[in-house]
Amino acid sequence: MEVYFSTVVRDAPPDQGGELVWMDWETKRIKGRVPISARDPDLNDLFPGSSTRGGRGIQVLDDKVVVASYHTLKVFDRELVHQYDISNGLMVGLHETCMDGSDNVWASCTNIDAVIQVNLNNGNILNQYWPAEMPEFQKYFDISPMKVDRSVDNRLLFMDISRYKQNRLHLNALATWQGEMYGLLAKLGSVVNLDARKVVFEDPALRGGHNLIIQEDGTAVVNDTYGRAIRAYDMKTGSINRIIRLNNSARVRKIVRRYLFWELFSRALYKTKMISRTPPRALFLRGMSLMDNLLFVGVSPATILCIDWHNGNLLDMYSYSKEIRVCVHGLKAVNGKY
Repeated sequence: MEVYFSTVVRDAPPDQGGELVWMDWETKRIKGRVPISARDPDLNDLFPGSSTRGGRGIQVLDDKVVVASYHTLKVFDRELVHQYDISNGLMVGLHETCMDGSDNVWASCTNIDAVIQVNLNNGNILNQYWPAEMPEFQKYFDISPMKVDRSVDNRLLFMDISRYKQNRLHLNALATWQGEMYGLLAKLGSVVNLDARKVVFEDPALRGGHNLIIQEDGTAVVNDTYGRAIRAYDMKTGSINRIIRLNNSARVRKIVRRYLFWELFSRALYKTKMISRTPPRALFLRGMSLMDNLLFVGVSPATILCIDWHNGNLLDMYSYSKEIRVCVHGLKAVNGKY
């Protein structure tokens, strides 16, 4: 089994902000890695956080590996030889992506709360969703749409997301199920059906969450990023089925303890305004891939956890970095042969 994952390095220069890594899971051997940065257009280093850094969502299609940077879908072969890039004026703050069984990839353009479908062969935009412009969501969430001119290049216009907190949904993860598109509105802790324009379920624990996987039986799996847990919901009823708490594992608790003093100290500095931004957090969940009975979860510092999906037990783990600023963002487990 092979695992592809991307990293984000907080406070790093933009051209050193993260990587795409290819590894053999059984041997834990790194088989390849390449730096990922947002180029063409280059980004001015105005926002030192991770909002423009490194790699984001990953998809693997036959002989292609597609990883998102801040404004570009970068296409590699399975051995991480770069093939080509796809970008356009609506790719702003790309986060997670998903496939629909074709040569098209769906991307969440988080900074402008949009979803676009792009053909991997020619780069054409085939479909779009703008949930903040849908009257049903405007009424339900009491929101107003952002002012986005779709005819211009928006890639450098919405980098400072703090300016748009008022009306933002922070749509950062996507999944298709039964032919319809679903999205995670992380700011609101909601999973919505973008075709039917309705809320499927809400949970305050999912505010700030990442990743959305919907299994064939209608089980939706979401990363509870701040709660250090995996939550599973019934798409038909909206009820929660189970919670896998990562802190139940002694090996995972050891990660938290290792950085506990530093985290408490740095958060005290933030609260007293001695530092201007929230510090990185140990066991910050980003990245998730479900393959058969194995659930792979990315955390910080850049570590991958392998969990038995049926019983929730930790089976294995791999630490790529012990530096708290480095976190996993995108994650995809695949069979080694293609």
